[in-house]
Amino acid sequence: MGQWKKIWNYIPVEWGTQIGVLEDLTQKVWVRNNLNGSQVKIRFCNLYDPEPLLLEAVTVGKWDAETETVKEIQEVTYRGNREIRIQPGDSFYSDGIPFSIKAEDDLVVSVYFREKHAFYSVCQTWNAGSFRSGFLRGDQVKSEKPHEMSTLDAFPFFGFDENACNGAAGLCGIQVLTEDEVTTLACFGDSITHMSYYFDPLMEALYRKYPGKITLLNCGIGGNRILYDACYVEEIPGHGKCFGDAGVSRFERDVYGDTEPDIVFFMEGVNDCTHGLAFELPEEVPSGEALFAGIREIIGKAHEKNSKIYISTVMPFGCYEDAFREQAEGIRQDLNELIRRNRETADGFLDLDQVMRKQEDIHFMKDGTHLGDGVHPNEAGGKMIAAAIAEKWF
Repeated sequence: MGQWKKIWNYIPVEWGTQIGVLEDLTQKVWVRNNLNGSQVKIRFCNLYDPEPLLLEAVTVGKWDAETETVKEIQEVTYRGNREIRIQPGDSFYSDGIPFSIKAEDDLVVSVYFREKHAFYSVCQTWNAGSFRSGFLRGDQVKSEKPHEMSTLDAFPFFGFDENACNGAAGLCGIQVLTEDEVTTLACFGDSITHMSYYFDPLMEALYRKYPGKITLLNCGIGGNRILYDACYVEEIPGHGKCFGDAGVSRFERDVYGDTEPDIVFFMEGVNDCTHGLAFELPEEVPSGEALFAGIREIIGKAHEKNSKIYISTVMPFGCYEDAFREQAEGIRQDLNELIRRNRETADGFLDLDQVMRKQEDIHFMKDGTHLGDGVHPNEAGGKMIAAAIAEKWF
């Protein structure tokens, strides 16, 4: 009979403000796949927009890398209907669509937004190795062309970020019906996971090594904290709502909502060390002990779900000239020491602090491994992290 396995997952970011309006546009989302299967299901979502979202037409096809076109295009339906309407706050899977794919077949999901719709949320990535998106004018769900416009063309809102993102609107997951035994690895964390600079090279390394046998899911949210929900930040669009619910609150929902990962990789804590100090919220400045208690709680939830969970120390961060840096660094050091001393609490432990810090100044990340801010790994830093994870556990 086979089993449904998720090949793609990103968390819809709740911005708390309108991020753009789409009308008479087709969105094409390319997704990296590693599974063999006979059917495909698309998860649609309209979790944070105030109005119903109409998907006039949806298709799925295979990406032909040689010709850079979409092939073998199939119509996607929900309860037999071509037109799909998603109510505010709702999310569901399409019908199972007969669609034979192999591990080397990447997918393209095309969605036509005919009616004008204001979006408050999309799934986002920055490295674009696991998914990327483009847009065309009119109904082109059956077109072989990949795109004419970028995410930034469709959503100029994201121009405030110097690091260009790819966004997927109205979608947040894909499942494949497979006969193979598959290991599911879910990566949970903050922007370091969400931006995908380590996630994508880790995915590529494992997909090359285990074709048809492993799938990686991204459960990161930029700005996320272990203990506290998103805090108010005046200068950020939506005033920081995009940081999401606290990790201890969202863990089960975002990791286990529609899948059962065999392994969870947890890496979070940078924002807990800094946000309360940076945004002058003294009641949200935690101790290392409080943060480790939160991590222990998450480990317990993973074990209750019969998942193995691997954890890491918190890597060095920037805040080079900030007055609060010494206090924030003290919290990080206290937390990392507790993680090291209690490593047996989890099923696996990796000291990424040691991997990524300068040898001559252990409080800072190595030069050339971050985006210039001292905290977010760049492509080179992401590859270093991915290599350390793959060597340690895979």
